[in-house]
Amino acid sequence: MELAGMTMYKTLVMTILALVGVFCYHKKIVDQEMNKKLSELVLSLFTPVLLFTSFQKDFSKELVTGLMISVLLSAIAFFLIWCICKWVVRKLDKDYAVVELVALMYSNCGFIGIPMAQGIFGAEGVFYMTAYVAMANFLLWSHGVIVMSGKSDIKSLKKVFTSPTIISIILGIICFVAQIRVPQIIEEPMEMIANMNTPMAMMVAGINIAQADLKQVFCHYRLYWLSFVKLIVMPFALVGVFYFVPVSQLVKTIVILATACPAGVTGAYLHFAMKKTPYMQQKYLL
Repeated sequence: MELAGMTMYKTLVMTILALVGVFCYHKKIVDQEMNKKLSELVLSLFTPVLLFTSFQKDFSKELVTGLMISVLLSAIAFFLIWCICKWVVRKLDKDYAVVELVALMYSNCGFIGIPMAQGIFGAEGVFYMTAYVAMANFLLWSHGVIVMSGKSDIKSLKKVFTSPTIISIILGIICFVAQIRVPQIIEEPMEMIANMNTPMAMMVAGINIAQADLKQVFCHYRLYWLSFVKLIVMPFALVGVFYFVPVSQLVKTIVILATACPAGVTGAYLHFAMKKTPYMQQKYLL
């Protein structure tokens, strides 16, 4: 009950931050172009710094074991999600099916999940979240591209290892294993930057919501079904499966939290799909 209460409280705090973003957009304090730059700032600076600093810990077997368990549970989660997605899109035409499959399968675990993990569980939550984020990025740029384009693309796969997110995770793991600690004069400003991630990410999310045509979104009834599957069915399916896995409750909660995030991360792929069929653009912010 204590965890549930804390989660609700932190979620309410982050909702207020998102509403600040909505307010700023409607008051014309920020516009679409500025929001794009703010998004790039979060994804290219705040989030990578947060991920790296989450590994600036004393080495312990407990943390390593927890991280490996997080990798295993993430793999189980993606397999279960893939099975659910295949069932959901089984009767759709191919062009529609691939868009929904990618949108449902790959959550916005980086932009929304990491701030949620940081806000609710702190640095340790972010530490375990890195396993899911890394796996999601790898699958998105490999399986996601193959599904959307119908062919493999080595150039897209290279983006996995050149993205700031993955680079920061790799450097963080190296420093964690080798116990390389950054000097305090550098660590302190890095932590200050990392602490900006959650408020800025949630405000940007609010700005994105303010830009959407909500009336048009809410009139597209299939989205209610897709949202139910994405935000309710998938997380609760994992709760049922993980119930029988005797591992850390925190690690299980982090993986479920990452899975329950909306699908905004798939925007680039949805735009690619628009070239083939005029199908749902901002509507997929589930």
